[in-house]
Amino acid sequence: MSEVRALKLDGRVERTAATHEKILSITRELILTGNIDPTAREIAEATAITTRTLFRHFSDMESLHRSLIEDAGTKAAAVMDDPFPDQTASSWRDQMQIVITRRVRVFESLLPLYISTIWSRHRASTSGSQRDSGIKRRRKRLMEVLPRGITQDQILFEVIDGVLGIEYWISLRRDQRLSVSKATRVLRLAVERLTAHG
Repeated sequence: MSEVRALKLDGRVERTAATHEKILSITRELILTGNIDPTAREIAEATAITTRTLFRHFSDMESLHRSLIEDAGTKAAAVMDDPFPDQTASSWRDQMQIVITRRVRVFESLLPLYISTIWSRHRASTSGSQRDSGIKRRRKRLMEVLPRGITQDQILFEVIDGVLGIEYWISLRRDQRLSVSKATRVLRLAVERLTAHG
């Protein structure tokens, strides 16, 4: 293959990938602005492409929805799988700041899905054990970081877990319309006050 042809092909591949990502990004934006189940036409118009182009990237709306969920899951896993600093190198309070920062990043990537009907349909088709594994992982991280005095206080632990759950984040971002930075400050202050005597 000639060098010119290879460059053209590379350019086409890059444009295709960029359009694919733009479609997913625009779909997330439409959901965040209140259109909880955008149609192909609405997505195409907002992306400045035709519906025909949209369906070249995704065979059908179900495929687009699946890609949205997979993309968000991949991004969330990448954040959660970042190596966690050695607990002996910093205090548990420092560790909690890292937990909050990571959760905010994950929650922001998942927020459009959680407030859409797309997620409701996906959740209905997902087994309870798959859903429970995320909850267990989240709680396990808190158990590893928080001091024993806090983890043994069952009510206090449940309050902290609730404050650091995605449902509370959705309330702050969607219902109370706080910016990411203000909502993050709410989480930090809540955890600071709840663990003040820990």
